[in-house]
Order: sequence, then C-alpha cells, then structure tokens
Amino acid sequence: MAQIHFVRHAETLFNVSGQLQGWCDSPLTERGERQAAALGERMRDVPLAAAFVSDLTRTRSTMTAALAGHPQLEPTPLRELREWHFGSWEGQPNADLWTPVFEAHGKRYAPSPADWPGVTADGFDSVIDSIHRLDPIGRAETGADVTARVTAALEVVVAAAGRAAEQDAGDVLVVTHGSVLGSLLRSLVPEHRFGASVPNCGVVSVSWQEGKWAAAGVDSSCGQVA
Repeated sequence: MAQIHFVRHAETLFNVSGQLQGWCDSPLTERGERQAAALGERMRDVPLAAAFVSDLTRTRSTMTAALAGHPQLEPTPLRELREWHFGSWEGQPNADLWTPVFEAHGKRYAPSPADWPGVTADGFDSVIDSIHRLDPIGRAETGADVTARVTAALEVVVAAAGRAAEQDAGDVLVVTHGSVLGSLLRSLVPEHRFGASVPNCGVVSVSWQEGKWAAAGVDSSCGQVA
C-alpha cells in the first residue's frame, strides 16, 4: 500500500474565536494561509498519486495550497470527509457544547486542558451520541451516522492507495477536519490514540506494515508558523 497522509485544515477565523464549525464554514486566517503554504512546501517533494478533500471551503483552501507543487493533480471532494455535524451548536462557542458533553462522561471541560483522551477512551460513538441527545433541535449526527460516512470515505481512500501501490505511483493525501480525523484514524488504526486533537495543518501519515495500518506521530511543523 502507498502511504496515506491525513491533514487537518489550516487555521480559520472560528478556530481563533473558539467557535464550533462543524458543517458551517469560516475563512482561513492570514496565519492559516501561511500554514497552508508551509504544507505545500512540505508536500512538494512527496510523490502523490491521488488527493481527497472534504467539500467544505476551509479544507478546499488548504488543499489548493498543499498541492502547489503538484499542479497536475486534481483533488476529489468527498462529502463523507466533512467534520462531525454539531446540530444547534454550529457556530456557537466551544464551551456551550463541550461543557455538558464532558459532564455526561464524568469529566470537566474547564479548566483546561480538557481530558479528551479520557472522554474518548471507549471510542467516539458515545461522545457523538451525547451531542445528538443533547441537541435541542435533533440535527446533530449520531455515532452510527459518522461511522457510516467514515467507512465510505475510507473505502475510497484505501482503494486509491492500493491502486497507487500497484502502479508505484506515489502516496495519497487527505485533507479533512479535526474531530472526523480522529474518527478516520480510529477506524483505520484501532489501537491509535491521540493525547490531544490534531493541530491545524497537522499531518498524520499511515502506512501498511505487517498486514495492518500503522500511524506515525503527528507532524505539527506546518502549523507552527508565526
């Protein structure tokens, strides 16, 4: 199999203001644009056979910069790579959602750092289902909803990695979102755990080793630009 490089989008206005994005969108900040440009330099010498991107604006903008050194490659947008849908909390302050969700799991969201590993120790379904259950309008996704689309996305991405390996054509690049990136990696590499969420423009590369997928640590260098 070719390597698959999973990337979280660059910094956005909502990231800076501490608002939940989900399926709504906000533009990259100036720093986010610099992060995305740094990602493009990082990927310039990486042979790429295919690229897949969430269909939301912030991921598309990040992907455009990431492929600066690969003008021949046209990324494939996948709705299945969207962030978790947060229902009525879309665009609201992070604490408005995460405080009750953490409390439902016997944890405190504040003071920081929040115990994300503790809340997700048994997987993401219980967290996502809590969001759905607490959503006053009932539009937030369930764990089953997210699992279904993550499974569909991975089928496409892994198939592309297989074709790339057969043709010795290069790696696969995927640009997506923070929470759903955790879902993707947990599905592909069940034993993989994050100490915290992947930072903006963080890269997690996975490779096929001894009959299963293995994940490297998070490369946060592109997100550390001033």
